[in-house]
Amino acid sequence: MKQLLDRLKGLWDIGQPAPPAVPVSPLDYDQAICLDAESLAEQGILSAYRQLLPSLEKYSATPLEVIETLSNEGLGYTVAADGRQFVIWEVLENGKQNTDGWERATVAFFQIVNASLNASTHHFYALNGGNDLFGMFLTEQEAAAARQAIANRSDWPWSPDDKLPHYGFPV
Repeated sequence: MKQLLDRLKGLWDIGQPAPPAVPVSPLDYDQAICLDAESLAEQGILSAYRQLLPSLEKYSATPLEVIETLSNEGLGYTVAADGRQFVIWEVLENGKQNTDGWERATVAFFQIVNASLNASTHHFYALNGGNDLFGMFLTEQEAAAARQAIANRSDWPWSPDDKLPHYGFPV
């Protein structure tokens, strides 16, 4: 009889423990903008910035002029904006090209976008990195809430910078 009652309870979810709650991320990933660091590093910063402009204009009315320059028979790639110059690819003294172009392109792109947001309540944060690089407009409070709620540091929104070895990535 007990087995019959347990089976009936199971059919109607009576007396069954509730499944554990799935944590809800405070980030709206539908608002994430796909970037891909490799694409940025392959002379894609200006193109990505132009594609971002409609979203950027929601937070800032002052987009920057971005200028790309190729040199050394295409081995050098530099981007300039807001009085700053970002060297993405360069030929080193040994005649080889630097190996951190993806990271440099990520830093340059986010710093250019954030220079455009200078007077805004929002900041453009990176999510993930490399081929899985995304960007998201967040307030500092939203970014802080995400860092508080998301257990894995590598999933936190972050601000790319030129500090080695991780370029600002939260490891």
